[in-house]
Amino acid sequence: MATNKKVVIADDNKEICDLIVDILGGSGFSVDSVYNGYELLTYLESNNPSVIILDLMMPEKNGLSIFDTLKQVSPYSRIIIYTGYREYQGSIYARTADRFFVKGENIDDLISAVEELS
Repeated sequence: MATNKKVVIADDNKEICDLIVDILGGSGFSVDSVYNGYELLTYLESNNPSVIILDLMMPEKNGLSIFDTLKQVSPYSRIIIYTGYREYQGSIYARTADRFFVKGENIDDLISAVEELS
């Protein structure tokens, strides 16, 4: 079980955020949600999460446009891509991230990856 491990999920789907917050919160993680890339960058100005769960497609500023910036702004955070777009599975983003998951697949795998990486 995690102790004082901070996780942030950046996803425009509030239901997905709430589900992951509930599951990880129940496992002892401190979990915050943001709903676009701008909010994530602002969040990272004052927070240093051990894991960032990143959706690639969000309104306003998406995960693709801020991916490289995340590595600079929060170099010690591990990045898990969690997207509905399977076509990104072989992309540079998937290869550069610490883990890559497609939404709709087994959420237990996502939770296990967060526990492993934090």
